Amino acid sequence: MGKERITFSTRRFLVGKAGPFPRLVFREEVMLAIDQFSHLHSLGEHGGFLVGRKQELKSAEQYELMVERFVPIPQKSDASRLVINQDHYRTVQMALKAGEEILGWVHTHPGFGVFLSKLDREQHQRFFPKPWQVAYVMDTQGSERAAYRVVDGEWSRLDGYYVLRDMAENEVGIALDRPSPWLRMVVAVLIVFLLILGGTAGYSIIRDMYFQPEPPPQPLTQTAMEPDPVVTMQPVQPESAPRRESPAPGTEDSETAAPARETTTIAPPPTVPRYVEYVVKRGDNLWSIAGELLGDPSLYRLIAEENGISNPNSLQVGDLLRVPTDPSVQ
Repeated sequence: MGKERITFSTRRFLVGKAGPFPRLVFREEVMLAIDQFSHLHSLGEHGGFLVGRKQELKSAEQYELMVERFVPIPQKSDASRLVINQDHYRTVQMALKAGEEILGWVHTHPGFGVFLSKLDREQHQRFFPKPWQVAYVMDTQGSERAAYRVVDGEWSRLDGYYVLRDMAENEVGIALDRPSPWLRMVVAVLIVFLLILGGTAGYSIIRDMYFQPEPPPQPLTQTAMEPDPVVTMQPVQPESAPRRESPAPGTEDSETAAPARETTTIAPPPTVPRYVEYVVKRGDNLWSIAGELLGDPSLYRLIAEENGISNPNSLQVGDLLRVPTDPSVQ
């Protein structure tokens, strides 16, 4: 009689490093759909929901998250930030199939690195509060991507994740010979003996000897993260001394040209923004400047609109930017 053979029909590719965190697995067709969506919506911040199945594991990883679908969030093509509302979340929940769960979300940061702003973290904790739900961030211009989760208020970045690819019919699989009944009986007795004798160490040996091993992962190339740029701030006058805005080149300062007739100072209307001038240094980008001067990197659009910048990558060292000092004043 011929030996019975088992053939695996899928392969897992590890991106980054494995670790004791939730095992995040993307089906290859889902990853391709996310990549295509991010390239078609490259002008602003966009994203969507990650839908799939969660399985609890009896290991340090605790969970396996199998991402089987990507559901985009509709919004304007040039939106400066991705905003999730209750209608978006409720619509996806009502469309879930049996056994499916919302595993997390995807967020694009075109040209500004892979991290979560203050608004992103607030949205994650509001709509994705479970410790196994993840936020997957992509920078399509920088070819960077990363996954994050939060547990008890502590944020952590996953060192890696998997991409699951189905094998074609003519592709060679990984075949293992099924052990004979006598061999399985001997191994079962050996398992009991090692568990009693070796405890935890014995379990590791048994797991490697008896259970079918997973195919060896083939690591994909992952672009290393560059260090965060250092922004040099221009000296700012103390708040105790009133400041006057420098007039734009070619314009006349009305208060300087005309003599003061009264001592009463008339404050400008609240709708008129005030600005500071900033000289671009090496390593700067609009995202880092907004984070340093305005306290929120996602406000980079205010700087871009004020200075007429359509391409964030067009900044040059020595450029003079006008940065609003009060982002709430539009």
